[in-house]
Amino acid sequence: MIDIDERLIELFSEKAKENIVDSINIGLGYTAVVLKNKNCGVCCTLINASDNCTVYKCEENFEGQSCYNLLLSLRTYKDNISRAIVIAMINALTQTPSLKNQEDKDTLFEDLKLRKNDKLAMIGYFKPLVKEAQRKSVYVKSYDIGKKIGEEKCFYNFVNEEASALIITATSLINNTFNSICSKIKYLNKPVAIIGPSTIMEPKLYEDTPISILGGTYVDDVDLVLKAIRNGKGTPEIHKHSKKVYINF
Repeated sequence: MIDIDERLIELFSEKAKENIVDSINIGLGYTAVVLKNKNCGVCCTLINASDNCTVYKCEENFEGQSCYNLLLSLRTYKDNISRAIVIAMINALTQTPSLKNQEDKDTLFEDLKLRKNDKLAMIGYFKPLVKEAQRKSVYVKSYDIGKKIGEEKCFYNFVNEEASALIITATSLINNTFNSICSKIKYLNKPVAIIGPSTIMEPKLYEDTPISILGGTYVDDVDLVLKAIRNGKGTPEIHKHSKKVYINF
């Protein structure tokens, strides 16, 4: 089984050492990290239900420091907020002109080779994709822990025995379930995509996994994205000031 955190450190250490964290912005829906070069990356903020205030428990102030120090915090801080900050920073490191040109042309169902009456497995519930699947007469079975949809054993039986393709939410990178998912689909010989604004758009990260399609976000207007995050907005508002990007490899 791959160790996603160690692979992230290995892949991004060089870039991280060359960049400085300017600001960390934690909102109700999304977290954003802005670098000194003004690149901005986003990641979903996962907040556990609690009667108490949710706080960022790390005592270290990473603003003004090398991105490398924040990257290494993956080894120490395992909570969702800490991970969201690191992933947002990594996404800022990947915001290159070449990524901006990888515009999403809505070919996901085509690239997943889905046709009428095929079956699609979905980890995470993406309402717009479910609606699109219905329009295309593709059956969808979802498993979403947060929304209490589906049952794990039944779902993975469906993935391995019946599904024509699989979509994975990028939230799995935040809540540290990605390694577990990969262990359950290690030998899956079907098209697999990981999508969502939190997706890390680096194909090398997914080597030795069945994943071959990435759908993520390129931030176009940093100021307006930060304003949306400050105001507790979600994906639709983030996408007004960003571009959906897509890599099929």
